[in-house]
Amino acid sequence: MLKNLYYNTKDYILNLNLKKDTRPVIFLICLLIAAALWFSNALGKRYETTVSMPIQYTNIPQNKALIKTPPKSIRVKMEAFGYTLLRHKINLTINPINFNFSSFTNKQILNDGINTYEIETNEYIEQFSKQVSSEINIIEITPKKITFEFDDIITKSIPVKSNVEMSFEDQYFLSDSIRFSPTHIEVSGSKSIIDTITHIEIKKVHFKNLNATVNKNVSLSEIPGISTPIKRVEMEIPVSLYTEFKSKIQLEKINVPDSLNLITFPGYVDITCIVSFDKYAGISASAFVMFVDFNDINSNTEKLPVKLINEPANIKSLTYSPSEVEFIIENN
Repeated sequence: MLKNLYYNTKDYILNLNLKKDTRPVIFLICLLIAAALWFSNALGKRYETTVSMPIQYTNIPQNKALIKTPPKSIRVKMEAFGYTLLRHKINLTINPINFNFSSFTNKQILNDGINTYEIETNEYIEQFSKQVSSEINIIEITPKKITFEFDDIITKSIPVKSNVEMSFEDQYFLSDSIRFSPTHIEVSGSKSIIDTITHIEIKKVHFKNLNATVNKNVSLSEIPGISTPIKRVEMEIPVSLYTEFKSKIQLEKINVPDSLNLITFPGYVDITCIVSFDKYAGISASAFVMFVDFNDINSNTEKLPVKLINEPANIKSLTYSPSEVEFIIENN
């Protein structure tokens, strides 16, 4: 049946001679005029509608920071003529309402000690209406209340911390600590956040098969909720060719009573470490201090542990032997 109707309609249209029979054209024109009149009449009436509008918050006091994110949009119930709503519909859903803290709150939030501020949104209908259109009447705003929670903004100096993965060619090593310039960064933010921050890392960087000192400008990691005056720092990774340093270190004895004499076997310790070529000449056995402590002796003690109290800077992989020594105690 549907198939027959399709072919009959198709044959009628193909056989239609508009030059002889103008009735279809007249009917179509009348239909379009009637539709236009109906549409115009419909748009001339007043309607109510609810639109979700984005909202932005400006002029937040410089000495305060928002610690709880307020709504990013509000629901606005409005009334206007149909053609007005149609003309503004897209703009209403795209262009944000500006909530100006300074003017809307009459600068009350600037007062010291005020860190929580609550507004009744319907009290701001007049201010919002001025931003929308004089042709639109705002009836209601949702949510009914918006609560702003602030914290005092403070500044703190924190150290820059390394975040480097690296490997070295044979015979090369990190000869000193990684250095940054500047070494500390002034960060600003809410007190509740700043109080928890102990350092700021650089963004992770990777180096392979290093055989020379690296100097590089690197980015600082971002920490949500804080601001920094600079975003990058200079980094130096000191890399040197190393050599081995060996020596015998005389054992010191501490806490020995004046009436006694503590003798250890052996009386020295063999040490081995690595040091960069350029610092090798400055290393001497006297820079290492190894000792045993008389206070470590008790009735069950057979050997005394060897302890390190001092070593030169810029050495690596220090080992010593023995780690324990036998001993005897004599009267003076």
